[in-house]
Amino acid sequence: MNARRPPALSADFSRLRYISARINPRAGVLSALALFALVLAACAPAAPTLPTTPIVQTQPVSGTPAPLPTQPPPATSTPIVAPTASPPATQPPVIASPTPVVEARLLELEWPPQMRLGDSDVVRLSLIPSKDGYVVTTEFPEHQTVTNTVRVERPGGYELSAVARLDGVGFVISPQEEQARGLPIGEVVTWRWTLSPRAPGQQRLNLGLLLRWTPSPGASGPFRESEVFSKSLDVRVASFFGLTQAQALTTGLIGLIFGGSLSLAALTYRVRLPRAILQAFTPNASLVVEPHPTINLSPRDRSLLQVLFRRYARVVVETEFRSGYSGARTFLALPIRADGRADAHTIVKIGERESIRREFENYEAFVKDTLPPITARIQEPPVILPSPVARTLSGAERSRRAALRYTFIAEPGRKPVSLRESLIANPDPSLLGKLLDTFGPNWWMQRRAYTFRLAQEYDRMLPAHYVLEPVESRRGNILDGHSPPSAVNLGLGDCVTPRRFPVAEPRADGRSWTLAGKPSPGQPPLRMRWLSPRLPNHTAGEVVATRETLLRETVSGLDLLGLPDPLARLPALLNENVIGTQSTIHGDLNLENILVGPGGFVWLIDFAQTRDGHPLYDFAHLEAEIIAHVLAPYLSPADYLTFLQTNFISNRQFPISNLQSPTANFHSLISMLHAIASRCLFNPSQPREYHLALYLACLGALKFPNLTPRQKHFLYLTAAYFSQSL
Repeated sequence: MNARRPPALSADFSRLRYISARINPRAGVLSALALFALVLAACAPAAPTLPTTPIVQTQPVSGTPAPLPTQPPPATSTPIVAPTASPPATQPPVIASPTPVVEARLLELEWPPQMRLGDSDVVRLSLIPSKDGYVVTTEFPEHQTVTNTVRVERPGGYELSAVARLDGVGFVISPQEEQARGLPIGEVVTWRWTLSPRAPGQQRLNLGLLLRWTPSPGASGPFRESEVFSKSLDVRVASFFGLTQAQALTTGLIGLIFGGSLSLAALTYRVRLPRAILQAFTPNASLVVEPHPTINLSPRDRSLLQVLFRRYARVVVETEFRSGYSGARTFLALPIRADGRADAHTIVKIGERESIRREFENYEAFVKDTLPPITARIQEPPVILPSPVARTLSGAERSRRAALRYTFIAEPGRKPVSLRESLIANPDPSLLGKLLDTFGPNWWMQRRAYTFRLAQEYDRMLPAHYVLEPVESRRGNILDGHSPPSAVNLGLGDCVTPRRFPVAEPRADGRSWTLAGKPSPGQPPLRMRWLSPRLPNHTAGEVVATRETLLRETVSGLDLLGLPDPLARLPALLNENVIGTQSTIHGDLNLENILVGPGGFVWLIDFAQTRDGHPLYDFAHLEAEIIAHVLAPYLSPADYLTFLQTNFISNRQFPISNLQSPTANFHSLISMLHAIASRCLFNPSQPREYHLALYLACLGALKFPNLTPRQKHFLYLTAAYFSQSL
């Protein structure tokens, strides 16, 4: 020790050591050692307020950063005068760091507490801004929903994202990997997983959510992650009659053998399975139909609504969605019971009878057991008016119509909008990404090799091959509907008598028919338009238009701005063989058949054209829709041509200066669609497969009568641009 022990302490120390030794010699030694340690601590000098060694100050030189604010200030040449009294110790200056922005969010978790073995369901997680209040939302009434509060810090210099993951050994979960989402301020962010149980019994899911702060480009902060929510979810999985999986498989095998025997018997005795049943009911005349003032309903449509909602007292028709170009009508309706209670909103579609029947059959074959639960579901078989009621209608009202209804996915106070309305308001490319994420795994991404003649898939997009006007006074050569289009060569004024056209569908105008023949192997069916409200019955018809003249009339007067004529190469390209892939496709993926619902997710309606086909068919048709309805209103033809050249040649964003919408981001929108299409190419390095599809989709869209000349001009320019490189 540097300091000497005071005499008083030495005396006390000797006295204590003597007493301890008298009590217990060993204990005395130990006590002495302990007391000695205490004395050492008491004798230690106080911590100095200043360093015992002088601090050498260095002056900064050129190119050397100045001392940090938390270091002692550098020495100066000013002499220091000793104060008469010691000044209070001062702390080094503290620089306040920027306070991070903290956003309060409500976490909403929805999951199915019960499932059946073999079914599928969905788990939803949403982060919802809570600034303006919040109402708990459950998308499916049989689900369970919990909420929690999450505080989201947004420090400067960081990019914030949220990462969610769902795991469960007893389930097949899609997607399996973690899902990262950006967290824009004030916007709802939603995750969804589809799950199918592997085995019956009590199963458990584990869900975790963490926030991830990544330093912004040029920032030097550390990477950070923090878990903000974690929960285990119990799901009770029931099986058929309580059977285990092995028992269910055995029962299924026995059923398969028995069912196969019945099928063999049916083939032996040529028993034809019935088509989808169209239910006929008498309209509920007391049901009050209340359409929105902007919606006009014909007596026939009112009667169909009275059949479809026959168990209710009122039905409020709130909104009408555009329903493509087939003449069908699609409504958002709210059924209300006799006691005044309203049931869930529903979507109603009224259309030509065979088209509605085909839509229901396609739903049963391609949608019901394939797509995730968030897909719109048909609630019951289609309905029609009984014959006595239909006969009371007059004129065109007697046309054969049917109606069906889909489930409706929404949240309180917010109605879904069509993708057209959503993209016009804000061309957000993430909506297209959600379309692929939701429906791609079960549809477009389940592909197989497929070699086909281009006309076999895409001829249906184009106008009819011929337009015939009946002439009673003439006889013509037989036009066989079993002939391929390439074997028929008719000109204007030729007279033919159509035979063997197995498909006859009334057109939307109610005054003509579309007739389709039987397709030959590798060939499309021969199609013609019959200009009469009555079907041909050994009646001759004069050719008043061909596909060539129909297309030429549509584009008459449109300037190609120096591009080659795209119609010149059409016959040769239709005859080209394409090496591609095949999958289940929607078949009519227009902007009105894609709805944007709660949380920004997308869902599909209208499966009348759903089939197995070329997956690029859907995306080419969707791009033609975006060109006509989203891009055309905001660009001049010359600017659009520059946009095409920039987007497809240099792949750089085209700065569009004359837009009417300040939020337009057309480059990102088209780039996202092309990125999706590239995933469906047979050879991702060869985009010609998609360019062929887009060329034909744009030419095919020219036939739609609801398009303006400006919209048709943009489609014509697109087809011309791609035709020069095909």
